[in-house]
Order: sequence, then structure tokens, then C-alpha cells
Amino acid sequence: MQFNHFNYNQDDGLMSIEDLRALRLQKQKIESNKKARKYILEINQRYRKMSTHKSNDFFRKMNPFKKAA
Repeated sequence: MQFNHFNYNQDDGLMSIEDLRALRLQKQKIESNKKARKYILEINQRYRKMSTHKSNDFFRKMNPFKKAA
């Protein structure tokens, strides 16, 4: 039996045990991929926030009127 990867609402009433296992594994894989993408997105957002804060802090500390020693 072929699964449509984009159609999650398939009728599983007349599926064999192997098909049900495959469907369950497919759903688990999709959910774990969603969680992984969400986790990576959160890490990237924190990193962007830190790096923009550092760059803004650098420009604030930099004084263009200060004489070089």
C-alpha cells in the first residue's frame, strides 16, 4: 500500500499490521522532525539575539572622537 506523505488523515480501518506499523513510524518520524526543526529555530533565534546584542554593544563602546594611543 502506498502512503501519501502529505495526507495524514488516511483511513486506517482496513490496513494490515505492517501498513499500520509503517504509518505509525511515518507519523513518529514527521513529529520528531517537527520537534527538531523547532529546537533548531529556537537555538538560531537565541544566537541571532546574542550576536546582534554584541554588535550593538561594540558600536556603542566605540568612540569615534577618542584619540588612538
